[in-house]
Amino acid sequence: MTQASKEQISKSSYKPAGEILRISKSSYMTYKMCPRQFYWRYVADVPSPPPNEAMIRGTIIHSAMETGILGEPEDMERFLLAEGYEDDEGATALGSLLHTIATDLGSLEVIEAEVKHQVYEELDLPSGKTPVIWVGMIDGVIRHPSGGLILVELKTGNMNMGKLARTRKELVYYTRLLKLLGYDEITHFLYLTPDYEIKEGDKLLDEYKKRGKTMWVGETNGFALLEPITTRSINSFEASLYDTIESLTLQDYPMVWNEFFCPMWCDFHLNCESEMTGSIEKWL
Repeated sequence: MTQASKEQISKSSYKPAGEILRISKSSYMTYKMCPRQFYWRYVADVPSPPPNEAMIRGTIIHSAMETGILGEPEDMERFLLAEGYEDDEGATALGSLLHTIATDLGSLEVIEAEVKHQVYEELDLPSGKTPVIWVGMIDGVIRHPSGGLILVELKTGNMNMGKLARTRKELVYYTRLLKLLGYDEITHFLYLTPDYEIKEGDKLLDEYKKRGKTMWVGETNGFALLEPITTRSINSFEASLYDTIESLTLQDYPMVWNEFFCPMWCDFHLNCESEMTGSIEKWL
């Protein structure tokens, strides 16, 4: 497999009725979480609200990490100073985590950071051959001392076991994408969560006890976990991949409603509430 051509990209769309189906990590995970949310975001063209303060900060922290791992620690410090985030606790914790990880691994041999990939593939689905462009922009790819590659994912905000499991699925998605491109074997995932607040008794802090995992934590906040890829994670993803894409191409958008999480986390919950109460016509 190779990167998609400009012509293939121009013919791709997140809407299943398009000539080539476009799938990004975010759109795939959105459909897995709630097909109706996928519909509102990618098919119905319902406008999303503008970026909030947390989203803007997250973008800056990601850019700071990219600057730091591609250059020198001083480059990251200068970037944060220019953005007015030199006193941000998460940014400080991130710099400390990266320094400690680089020391423990011997170095950080960076293969790439924030590089956008668009890969063309024809999937053999029960409904027939389906042309797909897989889209992904990985926070970082670095070399493991043993020779394999490490996929790096930075998450701002807090971290818990549920979020860790979801992030693992995102990295398995990226693993498949880079495998299609012929990259060296992906052997490890590295999770960076500089905003994590250290809490005694948190199950997340027991992850280092599991075979092959290495954990780093700051004094009060900041958490990083390096883990080997398991066959179980890869097989689980592959088992559900084709069924998920088949359902998406059939334009199956069931609602996965939760009284707590939907109003709290979904930008489109009012659309679903209106549908459930009958105040708007059903979209079907």
